[in-house]
Amino acid sequence: MKLRKRIVPAALALSVVSAGLVTIGEQLNADAASNKAVVAAENEQVAKITNIKPLNTMTLQITFNQPLAAADVDLNHLDAIKKHFTFNGDLEIVNVPRLMTGSKRTYIVPTTFQEDDFIYTLSYKEQRNKVFDGTDEKVYVRNVEQVTNDTFTLESFQEDGVVDYANIIEAYRASRGDLAFSLDRHNRDASGKRFDVISSLRDRYVTVKTSEGEEFVANYVPFTQAADGRQAPQFRLPAGKVLKPGVTYRVYAQWAEIDVKSFVANEIAPLSLQSVKAMDEKSFELQLRNDPQSDLLAGRSVALKGSDGSTLQAQYRYSSRKGAIGIFDLTNGGTLKTNVSYTVTLLNNWATATNLVLQGK
Repeated sequence: MKLRKRIVPAALALSVVSAGLVTIGEQLNADAASNKAVVAAENEQVAKITNIKPLNTMTLQITFNQPLAAADVDLNHLDAIKKHFTFNGDLEIVNVPRLMTGSKRTYIVPTTFQEDDFIYTLSYKEQRNKVFDGTDEKVYVRNVEQVTNDTFTLESFQEDGVVDYANIIEAYRASRGDLAFSLDRHNRDASGKRFDVISSLRDRYVTVKTSEGEEFVANYVPFTQAADGRQAPQFRLPAGKVLKPGVTYRVYAQWAEIDVKSFVANEIAPLSLQSVKAMDEKSFELQLRNDPQSDLLAGRSVALKGSDGSTLQAQYRYSSRKGAIGIFDLTNGGTLKTNVSYTVTLLNNWATATNLVLQGK
């Protein structure tokens, strides 16, 4: 009896322990399965590249298996988005992907310059590499034109089969009005005409050579590439440099095939400022004497000299011009002081102003 009493509790204990081990094992298996499900679900949510088509040396057309998340096309997240696209050959994107009008999954993606026939690989968010052949094909630009004493444009036309991406992407469709249209997967419009695409010109530049033997770089002026109904992005000379009347300037671009690439500089009178009016402590309206008919205020700055001896700077708010009036915002945390008057002076002599005084609010 004693032996039996000892055996029964031992057997019961072994049974309990075994049951516990089975329960723990089942729980571990369940946890592992759950983790796999979570990982699978997360992977399923990440968009995957299904096709890559180079349109020209600075533009890719990329199709995914699903639309990209809002955060993955948000310009405020550009630095993070750049890290999502991992290329070989030192290639990288220069601006956020833009969904093409009429599409749910195909995006215009601007890049640094590709090399012709170079075999590129692209991994999106550390997924398996996709392969494509690079191209050095350039965008056709009809001509260059001087617009101020330090700025010129490169103009292209849709009749030549070239369209600025602002006219064919969903993000800008509402603001483009009648200029907006869609392209099919072969980049043809409703009539069957094929278009090459000028993607974002952010951080782009051109090289300028003069008849006097000088050479320098002119940088793109942001937000001018599809302004005022034209495809005429502005390029500006380095600070302090001006176009000399009578001198011939020849323009070259790694991304553009320019048909008429030379112009002889003319004497162009600077813009004339007429009045200034404070909007609030951080911004003010600046009115020109005449409507320039294009956004010649882009990239411009002014200095303010306060009656109390203080100094401030303000920069034009991109795309804010309405006729002859543009909005300027104070920089570096500056504010307009109540009962202080500010004399407006021009930086880099892009305009003229006589006794132009801003009264702080």
